[in-house]
Amino acid sequence: MGLKIAKIDRVKDYKKWVNLFKKADGATIFHHPLFLAYHQNRFNEEHLGIFKGEELIAVIPLAINQNSAKSPYGASYGGFIGIKNFTYSESKEIVELFLDYLKAKGVKDITITPSLGIYYKNYDETLLFAMMEQGFRIVNSDISSIVRLNKQNLFNAKLRNISKKAQNLGVELKFKVSNVDDFWLLMEKTFAKHKKSPTHNKEEYKDLMQKFPNKIYCNIAYLDKEPIAGMGIFEINDRAIMSFYHCSNEEYKYTQALTFLVVTTILDAKERGFKYLDFGTSSVNMKANPNIFRFKESFGAIGLFRHTYALEL
Repeated sequence: MGLKIAKIDRVKDYKKWVNLFKKADGATIFHHPLFLAYHQNRFNEEHLGIFKGEELIAVIPLAINQNSAKSPYGASYGGFIGIKNFTYSESKEIVELFLDYLKAKGVKDITITPSLGIYYKNYDETLLFAMMEQGFRIVNSDISSIVRLNKQNLFNAKLRNISKKAQNLGVELKFKVSNVDDFWLLMEKTFAKHKKSPTHNKEEYKDLMQKFPNKIYCNIAYLDKEPIAGMGIFEINDRAIMSFYHCSNEEYKYTQALTFLVVTTILDAKERGFKYLDFGTSSVNMKANPNIFRFKESFGAIGLFRHTYALEL
């Protein structure tokens, strides 16, 4: 078929990459070169493109560190995205080219976490099969909690009553808030409580919001102009949004502002034509966080596996 593989640069080859991104089924914001740019030079990037003649037909964002290749790196999803579903023979050739390239670079092991099937209009696992045929195996399976927005009655009476109570208490919601300061006050309170650090710091999140002003933003609940609950939203592609962060001020827990905010965000996403809300993972290294599961399931979330594939060369 005459395919070839080559390193591509997210700056020099930006236009080619973005054109492919616009066509690729299953592409997520995490595959976009502008998103990957927020990492700056913290990773040894080795993004690879598959070409048919001069045409770029597939991309895999990749980083190689100490002979280990990872896709994604510093993101939720990685793996190959392409301009179409590849046939078995095309998939086999792509995987063989990929492995030959990495072997020549001295790579000893590879891990890949592809996008979930919900991010595709026409999901096809032929390329995954070709990977497994070459020895890739599932090494981790965490649960992503997903709300399906195509249900007629998304919420039960309890959630509707909680939302009404919050409204009656004077809670106001602001969507697509561009000022990250109010949101980060809530983030600091929430992560301090759990003795953890967020994936992004304030400046990184602000940078991402500036790069993707209509795709990455904050939805915030206020009481008397005081921020009391927030959600950090990523519009992953035209099929799904992700609640990357949710946070609140425990002093105002009685208002149920976070529940009101989540319910309204979900309804807004459905109204705007999204098919799913991705709450992110509710487990880490195949160990569940029961409280996280309980919170997300209260909004009707179901669990889908987010598989990670690995291969030792």
